[in-house]
This record gives sequence, structure tokens and C-alpha cells, in this order.
Amino acid sequence: MVRMFGPLTIDDCGRTLGAGDFGGVRPKQVLEILLAARGHRVSTDRLAELLWGDARPDNWAGSIQTFISVLRRRLAPERERARALVSTEPEAYRFATNLVLLDLDRFDELLERSARQPTHLSRQSLQQALDLVQGEVLEDEPYAVWAQELRGTYHGRVLGAHLDAADAALAELDYADALAHAQRAAGLDGFSERARRIAMLALYALGRQHEALATYRSFRERLDQELGLEPTADTKRLEGAILRQEDVRTLLPRPIGRAQADAGPASLRLLGRESELAALERAVRRALDGSFALLLIEGEAGFGKTRLLDELATSLVGARIGRAACSQLEQHLPYVPLAASLRDALRDTEFDLHRLQALGQILPELTLGDQRRDYAELEALEALVALIEEHGPLMLLIDDLQWAEPATLAALHYLQRRCAGRAVVVGTVRAGATSADHPLRGLQPDLVVTLEPLTVSDLVPLGVPNLHATTGGNPRFVTEAVANGRGPEPSATLADALLDQCRAEGPEAYRILLAASALEQPFEPEALATVIPARAAELLEELERLCERRILRVDGFRFRFRYDLVRQVLVANLSPARRRLLQSRLGSGERGVLLPLARTSGSMGG
Repeated sequence: MVRMFGPLTIDDCGRTLGAGDFGGVRPKQVLEILLAARGHRVSTDRLAELLWGDARPDNWAGSIQTFISVLRRRLAPERERARALVSTEPEAYRFATNLVLLDLDRFDELLERSARQPTHLSRQSLQQALDLVQGEVLEDEPYAVWAQELRGTYHGRVLGAHLDAADAALAELDYADALAHAQRAAGLDGFSERARRIAMLALYALGRQHEALATYRSFRERLDQELGLEPTADTKRLEGAILRQEDVRTLLPRPIGRAQADAGPASLRLLGRESELAALERAVRRALDGSFALLLIEGEAGFGKTRLLDELATSLVGARIGRAACSQLEQHLPYVPLAASLRDALRDTEFDLHRLQALGQILPELTLGDQRRDYAELEALEALVALIEEHGPLMLLIDDLQWAEPATLAALHYLQRRCAGRAVVVGTVRAGATSADHPLRGLQPDLVVTLEPLTVSDLVPLGVPNLHATTGGNPRFVTEAVANGRGPEPSATLADALLDQCRAEGPEAYRILLAASALEQPFEPEALATVIPARAAELLEELERLCERRILRVDGFRFRFRYDLVRQVLVANLSPARRRLLQSRLGSGERGVLLPLARTSGSMGG
């Protein structure tokens, strides 16, 4: 097992490798960076940036090769196994995490399993996960960037596991265990209000009422002195219930059961997204047991954002669920997606219109037929807060928040600050569709789940040769390749959609992409400037923009298509005349730079 909780340690068939057994500090750090990538490739340029920053040695590429060689010899005496563990790719390296047992992967797997199990089994899985935690992730690298990012991620996951374990213990009336987990969670996050509430409830259930109230008072004083805040309404209500000596059973968290719907073939349904769904489900359950939360799912088109919303919608019972999607054509209309999701969630609900008259600003049908008066935006938002607090637990699922108008985004931000009701909003955002100054970037979500391309190991169960090489791990392309039964060749529908995506970047960008598709990958901007032709500085700026649009990506000092399938579709649409023109501009001395003609006029109809 490769252990990243605590100092890096590898246990392999009775042989243990510790911090001093990897051939030096730099080889060990290279191994940590590759492990932190979790099966994804790490370019040599990125390795150099993380190892040396701006102070790279003269022959940094040679130094990295030396570190890799030393590392391979230390990891495995057999040359073939060593090269399988640390594989070399074009200007990059990858650690084959599918060939080893990684404690972080096992931890995630157990957390995911716990989210789908009955309470008694869930407690077992959570305890097994927490038993793996032998310290902070890579704790002997306190200042390394790659370690800090991973450490922050798992600090939050360990905290969540303790809180989930405490909730599960409360559900089974194991108050002592609930208190122990709550206290550990409070040690990890001194301002975790949920941890304090669980501790108060467990102490009260154990007959220690005075300690429960003392826990509340000390936490309230800390919030006031250090943050200038008060406890939330839920925590205050729990204090009141303890003072009134209410029956503890009436105070236990409301259980959220799992619906047993037919979810379809598992091979493609949630391929490689199980840990993301588990993280979302845990965050949703915490919000529905506590107070309002905003969660975002970010990823490229076709990466499974909407599918995760589908799974959330079918995975929870006992909560009101509303769904809606933002539309680019409705960006001039205020509150449309928010209103639509509320209507869906509360379609069978009677509203107290006298008390919530201002809600008509968001749900105008509530005031139809009555004399309409305008309310201030703040009044409408306060009415929205009251509505949600009254009708929780409530989950709103909103697709394509990149198209949300400012009023909806402002309302979500306001709910985050003011709403204490048991509610959660889960939104999806298309990666690359918002600029740095977009209002959406002003939100501070409680959790952001970023969907990455599927890894080689994710695709192994499908049993399709070279599937990752031809699709780049893009779930949309994977589904297409498996469904059409023709391997990497896209259907006419997908090919047209990819061409439309490229054309939507504008005539000049489309001309650049067509020319770039015919060059050997990765390509140099100077070579592309020769065949277009174009001014190198302006071309470089456009190539960087296309990287931001996630059509191209940087590869060292060169560029390549993010997904080879997109390049294939463009190449297939190069006419022989255009290709001959590109070849003539490049010059006869460099003919090998263009892809052979046979590869540009295959079965996709070039």
C-alpha cells in the first residue's frame, strides 16, 4: 500500500520504503507530485515549476530524467515493473495508481460506500476510512504547493467523515461514539458549528445537560470574540430545546433514506464519477441536517454535470426537490431559474400570501388578480429566506448557472448569508464559459466539485482497446465510442456538433483550428504562423484563448488539441485543395510536419 496520510510510506511485499528510501529529497518529491496527480499525466514543465519555481537549473530536463531513473530503481528491482509504475509519455510522466493500493483511493472508496449503505454498515465503512488516517497528508512536506493542495482537500474530507460518523452514531443512539467523533471534528475545525451541535446533543442524551449548555456558551463566546458572529438559528434552537428539557429523540437528525430506483447500466452511467457523487451526497446530507449550503459542479460540456444532478434527484427521499435550468435567451428576465426550481419543489404547497406578499417579486403568479405593488429587492429576498426556512428540507438543482442573470446570483449569495433553513442549492457551471469578472465568480460555494477527464484506469472495465488514447477520457466521446460500436470513429451527429463548436469560436479561430489539425501534434506556433500566415504575437494570443475555451491545451512551449477526436473531425473536413495550399506555404523542406494525406481523408469523409 502507498500511504500518503502522514509521511510518504510504501509497503510492498514485506518491504517498507520510508522518506529516506527514495534516493534523495528530489526523487521523493517527484514521486509525491506524480501520486498527487492520481493517475493523470504531469508534464516535465509542470514538474520543474513545482520543484524549482523560477530558479530552474540549466539542465533541468536532464535533472528530472535522473530523478525518475533513481526513483524507478528504488521503487522496484524489476526494470519492467519499475517502468510500468512510473511511465514515460511525451514530455510528461505518469504514476500508474491502478497498479498499487493507494490509501487516499481506499479512503475515498470507503466514504463513497458509506453514503449508499444502511446506517449500521455506513458506520463500519466510515470507521475503516478513518482508521487509514495516520496524520495530515504528506505531513513531512509542510510548505510544498502540491502537498498543501492535497492536504487541504483531505482535511475537509476527514472532517466530513467524522461528522457523518457522529450523525450515524446519533441515529443508532450510540451517544458516546457520536460525542467522540464530534470532538475530533471540532479539533479539526474550531468553528465547525455542526460539530458543536452534535456534541451538545450527545452530551444532553448522556444526561450531561450542564456540559451541553457549557459547550454552547463557550462556542458562542469564541464566535463573538474572534469573528464577531452569533451561532446560527439551528444552534440557538437546540440550546432552547435543552433548556426546556425536550425529549432527546425528537431532536435527532432527520434520516434521509436512499431511493431504490433502477439506475441503468453501471458501466457507463456513473463511470469514474462515484467519488464526486459521494462527495455531493455527503454535502447535501450535511446541509439538510444543518443549514443552507451552495454546491457547484464545474466541468466541460458532456462531462456528466447534469447526470450528477439526475443522481442526486433520485438518491434522496424525505426532502422537497426542485429542478430548473438557466437559458441564455432568458438572461434579461430576473429570477427565472430560481422561481422555476421553487415552483417544482413546492408545487403542492399552500403559501401564506399575507405574510409573504413580497415573494411576488420572485413568483409573480402569487399576486395575479390582486392589486400589485412593488417591493424592495431586500423585502423579496427576506420573504424567500422565510419560505425556505419554513419548508425545508429543500434541495434546488439548477443547471447551467453560467447563463444565470445577476438577480438569481445575487439571491443565491444572499441565501448563503441569511438562510438558516435546511436547504441546499446544487448548480452546474460549464468550464471555460465564464470570465474572471463574471458575477458567478463572486459566489463563495461551500463545495466545488470539478469534473476532470476520465483516467485510463476508469476506462479499463469497459474493455475497449485504446479507448483513452482516442477519446482523451472525455465522457461524451467515451459514451459515443462504446455506443456506436465503431471504436474511435464519431457518428455524423457528434462530428457535426464538434464542428459547430469549433465554428462558434469565429471564422478566424476556425481557420486556425483547421490548419493546426493538419500539423503533427504537438505543434509549434511558428510552424502554424507559416501555414496560415499570421503575425506570431497575435496568433499566440488566439491560441491561448482557444486553450481557455478548452479546445487546445499547452504542451511545454507548444500546443496540441485537448482531445484528438476533435482534431480528427477537423482533419476529415480539410479538402485536398486546402491541404495542398497549407503544404505549399510550409515549404518542401519541412514536409514531414504535416500529417500524411492518407490520415486526413479516411472514413470520416474528408
